[in-house]
Amino acid sequence: MTLYNLTYLKRQPDQAKLDFRLSKPGAPGYKQKPNHDEVLALNPTRKRILMKNNHMPTESSLILRGGEPTPVYYKLQNLIKQDIENGNFHPGDPIPSERVLAETYDLSTGTVKRAVMNLVNEGYLYRIQGKGTFVAGTALKKESLRYYRYLSHFGDKEAEMTIKFLGLNQVPATEPLNVHLKVEKGAALYEIKRVFYLEHRPCLYSVSYLPGGLFPHLEEFPVSRFEKITLYLALEESYGLPTLSNHELFGTIPLEQEAAAALEAEVGSIVLYIEMLSLTYKETPYEFRKSYCLTDERRIYRKI
Repeated sequence: MTLYNLTYLKRQPDQAKLDFRLSKPGAPGYKQKPNHDEVLALNPTRKRILMKNNHMPTESSLILRGGEPTPVYYKLQNLIKQDIENGNFHPGDPIPSERVLAETYDLSTGTVKRAVMNLVNEGYLYRIQGKGTFVAGTALKKESLRYYRYLSHFGDKEAEMTIKFLGLNQVPATEPLNVHLKVEKGAALYEIKRVFYLEHRPCLYSVSYLPGGLFPHLEEFPVSRFEKITLYLALEESYGLPTLSNHELFGTIPLEQEAAAALEAEVGSIVLYIEMLSLTYKETPYEFRKSYCLTDERRIYRKI
């Protein structure tokens, strides 16, 4: 049995309803009128929806209620998640209402609600009272990802930072970068170098590595994109890949020549060193970052 995925198109702004398109994998836009047996498998409400738009009835509803032991809500949950991960839904897009999903798949609203809420809890969706449910962008609180927040003491006002973009290069994935980013050894990576300033004094030097296959033509970004907004937000806006989680390692390290020059510090000076691995959909790592942080005047603040 072939599984048909649900995708949708937003109509013009003056049309409030969503238009559904059920397409067979490998044949986008494929449509066929339902035959008599298929019509009988539909309830009257669902029949009116699909016949009105001349859409082929999806087999998903039958598979959702198939003989497999997997709960129905979990199957629906995975269908929606697949559409998000495959790029059919983008951050900020609305998904169909629970009522429409229930009618389309011939499910109870309770089952649909459970599937949707699970995706909310997983960070794939978010809800706005009175407006609907939308595809989530970065699941982490934006203030926790605002680079690194420098304070002199608890309750202190956060210091404003400025960024200087040093350059972007393409480099081969060597160990351990290929392991961290789950790419083949020698695969093309983007290397991004930046310095962060507090009151015109360098305080943080970062080097980021991103898989070239995930971010084609990143080298065409204007410098302002790397200096005016956070990297994770620039990537989300341009490539539709939000940050779902971050993993970090903290330690201290003596500065080598490159980092010392960027921070205008002595070679061998001991600084805070942070490695960060950022993940997007399907637990896919998309950035590995090394940060060298001066903390002699202000300390890095992290709220968990």
